[in-house]
Amino acid sequence: MYHLFTTVVRAFALLLGFGLFGMAQAQTAIGVAGFGYRQPANAITAAPGQFMIVSVLGITTRIPDPVVPPIPTDGVPTAVQGITVGFVQGPVTVQLQIREVQQSPCPASGACSPATTLTLQIPYELNPDSSTQAVLEVKENGASVTDIVLNPVTDSVHVLSTCDQTGVFLSLAFGLPADSCVPMVMHAQGPLVSMSAPAKPGETLVVWAYGLGAIDHPMPEICCASVDQLPLAVQPFNVSLSYADAGRFPLRRLAQVVPNYVGMVGSGLYQVQFVVPAVPSDISPCSGTSGNLTVQVSGPNSADAAQLCMQP
Repeated sequence: MYHLFTTVVRAFALLLGFGLFGMAQAQTAIGVAGFGYRQPANAITAAPGQFMIVSVLGITTRIPDPVVPPIPTDGVPTAVQGITVGFVQGPVTVQLQIREVQQSPCPASGACSPATTLTLQIPYELNPDSSTQAVLEVKENGASVTDIVLNPVTDSVHVLSTCDQTGVFLSLAFGLPADSCVPMVMHAQGPLVSMSAPAKPGETLVVWAYGLGAIDHPMPEICCASVDQLPLAVQPFNVSLSYADAGRFPLRRLAQVVPNYVGMVGSGLYQVQFVVPAVPSDISPCSGTSGNLTVQVSGPNSADAAQLCMQP
C-alpha cells in the first residue's frame, strides 16, 4: 500500500515536472554588478547539476529583449545570439545549454557596458573532489569574453520560490499575485501549500529545489516509462521542521525527518518528498503572508528553508 501511494505521488509530481513547465518571467533591469565590502570576485560556488543565472560584462551584442530560445528536437541550444558557455575541468569539456539570455538596458546615447545574464545548468561532470580547477569559458562569436572560476561544492540547496527568475517556473504558480513570493512546496496532488490550502499532519509534501548535487545515473534520453527511471540524489538529505508557539521567539524545533524520496526530475530540478509529523496544539496560526511552520532541507554542505502554513 505504501509503495503504491509513493508511486502515485511521484508519478503526479513527474507529470508536473515535465508537463507544467511554463513561460519565461520578465527580469528586472540590472544596475549593480556587485556590492558589499570587498571587490567582487570572478568566481561562483556551484554544485553538480545546479541550475543558475550568471551575469557577465563584455558582451558587445545589444539584446534589448529577453531571449528564450525555442527547444528543438535535439535539445536546448548551446549558442544564443553568438554567445556560448563552455565548462572545462581538466580533460573534461562540456558546451552548456543556454536556457535564456537577458541584458540590462542602455541609455539612448553615450557609452554603455550592459550586464548580460545567462540562465544555464552546471553539468553533472563537475567534480567537487578534484584538485583541478573548474572554469566556465564565456565566448561571443568564438572570441573569449571572460572566464568564470567555479568553486565546486557537493550541494548548494535552494528551495524554489515564485519570485525566482530562472526562466522557467511550475504552472502551479499561475493565478498567484505577481508580487508574491511563495515557496514551491505542494501537496502530493497539488496545489501549493498556502493559507487557503494549509499542510496537515500525516500528509506527504513535495518540495521543489535546485542544487542537490550528484545523481545515481543520468536522465534517460527518452523519459520515463516508469518513475523508477528517474535518477536519485546520491547524497543524504534531511528535513527539519520548527514552529512558533503563541507568538514566542525563537522558533521551537518540531522534528527532523528523513525524506521518503529525493530525486531529479529533469533540467536540474529536484523533488524532496516527506511526511508531515504531528504538530503540538500550541502552534501559532498563520497570519497574512507569514507561515507558522519552517521547513528546512539540509545536505552535507548547504541548507535552505521555506515558511509554510500548517493547519493547527
